[in-house]
This record gives sequence, structure tokens and C-alpha cells, in this order.
Amino acid sequence: MTGAASPSLRLPRSEALTSELLAEGGPVVSEAVIVDLRRSLPPRLVELVAELPSGVRLTLDSYHLKMALQQPETCGQDEDGFLISPRVCRRAIGLAAVQRCVRGHCPAPAAAVDSVLAESTDGVGPDGDPGRPPWWAQWYGSLSAGGRAVVAAEAVMWATQLWTAFDWNRIAPLPVIGGRDDWWDCPGAKELTFKGRVEVRAFATDRRPVMAVVQGGAPGAGWLPMMGFPALVAGLIRGPGAVPSRVVGLWPASGQVRILPVDEAVITETAQAVTSAAEVWVEGYRHALIA
Repeated sequence: MTGAASPSLRLPRSEALTSELLAEGGPVVSEAVIVDLRRSLPPRLVELVAELPSGVRLTLDSYHLKMALQQPETCGQDEDGFLISPRVCRRAIGLAAVQRCVRGHCPAPAAAVDSVLAESTDGVGPDGDPGRPPWWAQWYGSLSAGGRAVVAAEAVMWATQLWTAFDWNRIAPLPVIGGRDDWWDCPGAKELTFKGRVEVRAFATDRRPVMAVVQGGAPGAGWLPMMGFPALVAGLIRGPGAVPSRVVGLWPASGQVRILPVDEAVITETAQAVTSAAEVWVEGYRHALIA
């Protein structure tokens, strides 16, 4: 079965949140603002990156931005190598599961997660491509039955939180769930990349792009640039037409929601916050090298 999403359990506020996501109108970011950011951001960032220790590359994503905004003293300290765990891969599995639910292939997240996990052990990718298993598949296949159950539980919880947040039947055309991250390589600074990650990309009723992002914990200080970051990256890469009219932010662990209309002030403030975050990370790496 394909097409509209199947009936599902939804939180009472999902109707209102869907209306907020799809609402017509909202601010517009002009081409002049994006052109100015493309001109003014790189020189400052190039200057910062020049102070990075040799061999260090900085990929500034939502995780690193949050650390710089909320825990700057930890930036640049010893970072463990990438280790796969149930919490690390729950988003990837959960997104694939919600995508199946939205397209009507599965009735609910639990069944969809089971389907995604089963196919991964058969060497099938999240889009059904044979021979292209997801990056976590080999690790998942090495787990015991108990370990696999933990992975499934984490993924079902994550997917359910996103699946129940919106009335998917009202979102047309079908939204993109997950999809490719946006990567912006800073001109003149090959050591610095911005990575914009979005959970839901859709169009409002007036055909303007909108986004929804899922964050961990509680909003805390700096929630605005956290939500504005993927909008900024999209604008830097594809121009003002790619900047969403609004971003809906979900913090499931604390039950918090934020609606951010993306105007020129938001884009400018976000760019300033991101530049400051890059400076925090560069200083952190430098201090760690000296220590």
C-alpha cells in the first residue's frame, strides 16, 4: 500500500502543530541577505580556522553547536572515536521507520522498525536497495538477541515520538523524512564544514518550504540558533528559495515545542551564533593541544 499515511495514534496537539507547520505566509529572507552572508562569513571563518591545530577538521553540526552554546568548557576536550550504540543509531532507524509509515507501507512505528531491522540483516538498504545496507547494519547483525531488542526499543521510542507529533495525512505532497544532510564547505577553509540535519522537510499550503527538527533534552539557552542552523545552511547552499518560512522544533524528552518563523533577523543572529560557536571550538582545540 502506498500513498497517504495510515491512521495512527496521535497526541492531542498534533493537529495544532501540523497547522503551525503548514500555515501560509510568514517572513521572507531576501537574496541580498544571503548574498551578504556568503560574502561576509567566509573571511571571518577562514581567519578562525587558520588557528586550528594541524590535522584538525571541524564539522559544525547541531551537536557541536549545542555544546558550544550550552557547554563551551567541554569543547575541544578528548573526544572518543565514533562508537555505534542503540542511542546513536536510533535516529537513523527511526527515520526509516517513520518514512515507511508516512508512505503507508506500515501501520505504526513498531511494525516499521521491525521491517527496517529485518531488511538490514538481509543486506537491503532503507530505500529497499539490495546490496546497500545501512551504516549500522553490520554492527546490528553482530548483536545478541538481547542487544537487538534494545536497539529496537530505542528506535521504536524515537520513531513514535516523531510519528505522533503530526497529522501526516494533512501534509501533501508527501514530506521527506530525513533525507540527505546539507553540507556547506566554507570557501577558502577546507577544514570547516557546516552540516545541516533535518528530520522533516515539507511544503506549507502556499508551497514554501518548512522544516521540523528533533532535539534532545530541553530547549535551554541557544534554542533559536539551534533551530535556525539548518535554515541557514540551506540558504548558503541553495539560496533564499531554500530557506524555510518556519522551523518546528521538537524536544520529546521534555515535551517542549518551539515554532520559529525564519526572518532575516533570525538568519543573521544564527550566522553570528555559528561563527561564535566555531570560535569556541577552535579555542577548545588549541587549549587542549597546549595542555
